[in-house]
Amino acid sequence: METERPLLIPFISLAAGLALSDSYGFLLPFSAVLSVLACLVFCSFIANRTLFNLCNACFFLVCGLCVLAPWKTPVLLPDSIFNHVSRTPVIVQGVITSRPVSTINQEGLSGSFVLRVEGVVGEKVLQPASGNLMIYVSNGEAEFTRGDKIRFSTRITVPHKLGLPGEFDYPRFLSFRKISATGRVDSSDDIVLMRSGAEDSLLRRADLISYRLGKFIRLSIPDENISSVVTALLIGDQKRIPTTLADAYTKSGVNHILSISGFHIGIIAVFIVQVSLLLVTRFEFLALRFNLRRVVLLMALPVMFLYLLLTGSAPATARSVIMLAAFVVALYVERESDPVNVLLLSALLLVVLDPPTLFDLSFQLSFLALWGITIIVMPVMGSFKKIENKSIRMLVQFTLTSLAAIAATMIPVLYYFNQVSINGIFTNFIIVPLLGYGAVLTGFCALPFVYLFPVVAHLLLWITAKIVLISNWLIMLFAQMPVFSFYGITGFDMLVFLAIMLVLTLVVNTRIKKSLCLLLPVLAISVHLAMPQVSDGKLHVTMLSVGQGESILLRMPDGTTMLVDGGGYLNDNGRDFGERLLVPALFKMRIRRIDKMVMTHSHPDHIGGLPYTARMIPVGEFMEPVSGGYGKQYEQLRSNLAEKQTPIRRLAAGDSFKLAEGVQMTVHSPSKTTTVSADVDLNEESLVFSISYGEVNVLFTADAGFASEQRILNEKRNIKSTILKVGHHGSRYSTLPEFLERVNPQVALISAGKGNSFGLPSQDTVSQLEKQSIRVYRTDNDGTIDLSSDGKSWEVVTNSNEVKNGKE
Repeated sequence: METERPLLIPFISLAAGLALSDSYGFLLPFSAVLSVLACLVFCSFIANRTLFNLCNACFFLVCGLCVLAPWKTPVLLPDSIFNHVSRTPVIVQGVITSRPVSTINQEGLSGSFVLRVEGVVGEKVLQPASGNLMIYVSNGEAEFTRGDKIRFSTRITVPHKLGLPGEFDYPRFLSFRKISATGRVDSSDDIVLMRSGAEDSLLRRADLISYRLGKFIRLSIPDENISSVVTALLIGDQKRIPTTLADAYTKSGVNHILSISGFHIGIIAVFIVQVSLLLVTRFEFLALRFNLRRVVLLMALPVMFLYLLLTGSAPATARSVIMLAAFVVALYVERESDPVNVLLLSALLLVVLDPPTLFDLSFQLSFLALWGITIIVMPVMGSFKKIENKSIRMLVQFTLTSLAAIAATMIPVLYYFNQVSINGIFTNFIIVPLLGYGAVLTGFCALPFVYLFPVVAHLLLWITAKIVLISNWLIMLFAQMPVFSFYGITGFDMLVFLAIMLVLTLVVNTRIKKSLCLLLPVLAISVHLAMPQVSDGKLHVTMLSVGQGESILLRMPDGTTMLVDGGGYLNDNGRDFGERLLVPALFKMRIRRIDKMVMTHSHPDHIGGLPYTARMIPVGEFMEPVSGGYGKQYEQLRSNLAEKQTPIRRLAAGDSFKLAEGVQMTVHSPSKTTTVSADVDLNEESLVFSISYGEVNVLFTADAGFASEQRILNEKRNIKSTILKVGHHGSRYSTLPEFLERVNPQVALISAGKGNSFGLPSQDTVSQLEKQSIRVYRTDNDGTIDLSSDGKSWEVVTNSNEVKNGKE
């Protein structure tokens, strides 16, 4: 008989309400909750289980549709920090409310923390202000703790989405943390500490202990590759792990060991119980008067609660501690506990206390992994009861646990990251015992000795470091193994996956369970097969919204692709534009191969995403101006292309060739004699070309300015086009009136960053286009812009789903 699961309906209903509210903006008033609650109370007096369950589901669904209001529609006070959003820096004063995080990058350390604003200094007087700011420190470690009052100068900004497919919703991430805006400080030295510990609390004290322990670990273990892993294992600080090493753990399928979750909590709790039991059983007085096993179980709870605070109270850690508490209480009162019920209890508590927790990726993956383990491992292990050898049974259980965790998280991981490592099936057998039972326990024993006997702590940490050294060496080897990649997982696939998990959890009848588990994947595959094919007989020109940069994807009528430029950051900030934004967007657009990659010129805002793209996606041919390019990013791009043996074609004015059946490319600039050096204006040597398909022509002008346009006019080239990609992001130093008259376009496309500091596109340029009745689309307002043509007519769809049609 299946165990009752009274929390299943509340949790699923609440989660569904939150998901609908977040995805579609449904926000019901609080009065709706009271109305449904009244119905629920009324139904509780009626002996009808079905009716009660229906009202129960409605109540929690409505709650989910209500509770996100404080995060989705925050109330702005008259003195809100929003009033100070400007390009001009202001002096801000406030109290740190989150544990400062330090991150290692190419330049050294950087940091971040959340600040509760108290005021803004104006005319030497502190003017009241309210709201939370996410503060980033570009250089140096933010050596502050929660509760410190600080003052610094920063420019207040409000982040926004670019409008790229698959883009991380950073504004949503901030709103779920009730953060109003962001600010950046160049160096930690620019922050003035007004008062240390202005607000004392238990969390602040935990931060101080964690900071001291982390510093002690780093002093004991100078090697950053080792000490960063140790601090991640013991106090939950993963941000210091070098990117290369973190990627290796991910590719090896064992990055879960670096986050403090159920595995860590379970090992440490068992260790505490065993050590405590060993000590208290030595006292005959206690052994005669108390049931020591039950008492010792309770003793572990306060220790684990303090450890939760010490490690930063991450959702996965909190879920594990709640589950541990539930199991301990059940054992203490001698009640049987169902793992699924305990998992639901912990998840429901976390989501009720903080609804946005449901959307935290670490919470989702840890919850799903444990859900998979509880519904797969325990039933399957029943088939191995006849195995008497305990070691073999443990081996089988360990293997099943790894397989279940991977199976339960594979679809979500593919959905979010487009690739998943199945290497964990093998690497877990070595790394989990090595780090879990070795490094975690040895390092945990060292922590109290940091205060009691530092010499002993140094010794234990030395042993821990040697274990991690071996682990890191093995991880770098395992990381060479291939990972499974798939880029087509959709939201519908996620729903099908969750439906299968529910079937495995709820359905008792084996026959029905098998039928549903076969039918649901067939349904998902059928939906994929019914999706529109990549080759639809049309030319697609997609101007990607990449901020103050430029990247355009062309899909030919036969399905072949061309990528023109790759966007990028204007300044070197240590982040890879291709890895963070461009490649995920291409994957979401189902781009598996780039037949032609075009670099118009080697400025950072055009070339920045190309090196990583060339490394991750097969490129059939690379095209560049006859003069080539220069700079670090250009050298990296050429190196990646050479490694993949990608053929290179250099283009100059007069070149013309077929891209696909019916599609012709003609180059208008630069001239064949052009050379590039640091003294040459790369913008004026940009690759200018046109693409023709039937009666529709598209002119691409990159960052060409007046000089290039005049040269093209003087050479009397045929540049009449239906669509004009406006030069240099709409600068007032491009798009000559004579040039625009010669092109005579119906549509103008402009790539520019929202609120960019250059004031692009220029109002002069926009006005000139509008005066000639040219339809203007710009990424700063419209997001990603998709133009399609059958060779006779054209259609434009923007990020806001606005559709405009026209004919040549």
